[in-house]
Amino acid sequence: MPAKSGSRTSSYPDPFVIAASAEHKQTMILLHGRGSDGEKFGLELLKGPISRVGSGGHSFSTVQTTFPHMKFIFPTAKKRRARWYNRAVINQWFDGVPIDKQDHHNMSREQEEWQLEGLRESTQFLDAMVEDEVKLVGSKNVIIGGLSQGCAASLHLLLSYEGGSGDQGSRKPLGGFVGMSGWLPFAKDVRLILNPEDSSDDDDDPFGASGSRSDASTAVQVCNFIRDNMDLPALPDEHQPLFLATPVFLGHGIHDSKVKVAKGQQVAEILKTIGVPNVTWKEYDEGHWYKVPEELDDIVDSLQKWLHGPDMMPQFN
Repeated sequence: MPAKSGSRTSSYPDPFVIAASAEHKQTMILLHGRGSDGEKFGLELLKGPISRVGSGGHSFSTVQTTFPHMKFIFPTAKKRRARWYNRAVINQWFDGVPIDKQDHHNMSREQEEWQLEGLRESTQFLDAMVEDEVKLVGSKNVIIGGLSQGCAASLHLLLSYEGGSGDQGSRKPLGGFVGMSGWLPFAKDVRLILNPEDSSDDDDDPFGASGSRSDASTAVQVCNFIRDNMDLPALPDEHQPLFLATPVFLGHGIHDSKVKVAKGQQVAEILKTIGVPNVTWKEYDEGHWYKVPEELDDIVDSLQKWLHGPDMMPQFN
């Protein structure tokens, strides 16, 4: 039965929750796109058919019926004023110049930083939600992700995530990340970390003044850049970011006119470059949405590998 669940952050609506139909062993938290809400996004995704062939031929299945032990949580973004749309009030995880306008609009740094307030608030809100679920099922059984702007927001949680008290105080990565039609905010800055020769001006380089490029791994630098944007303390250089041990699935429609497929490809390349070993990138004959049933099939396949494969979850000190 669909349910509403209380939230620690009063300014956010209660998330839309589908309880596990069997014993609760796993949790997936997926974020909707800009202007939508958790219930609308969740109901449509969970009713989408997947292709399965059994001994008796094809049978109708969904993501929900395939994972009876999984709780599905679909948070709703708080209402924020959209500066680009004459300060109209809409559900959005963060404000910003629309992604489909950014390539044709020479954004100022101020406009780029419109994103920060919402990203910080949303990351804090989602981190608390993840922590609650980690306490219930363990970090390896918690999957996060989202669609479009929801993917962008949840990427910031993934790249800044450093665990909590849910796994007896040890640092353990999340079980997986599912991104659909998404992009990475501040990707230009991240790419400067990866390719410092692309910038001749240290003022454009988030690590240019500190000299940390020579002292820390690229993954740590990226993690600390995201954490600094989120007003979080830096990760010590001797620590490896937890996202390095979290498998990632990214799907994108090749006809997406809102978030060009190149934006998704960029995310996949960045993750691979900083050392994430398990990144699956898929393209579909689709626009700005997930492809049914093909993309849902691929998501299910990834989830089954992550959740039911050999337990190789590392522990970080």
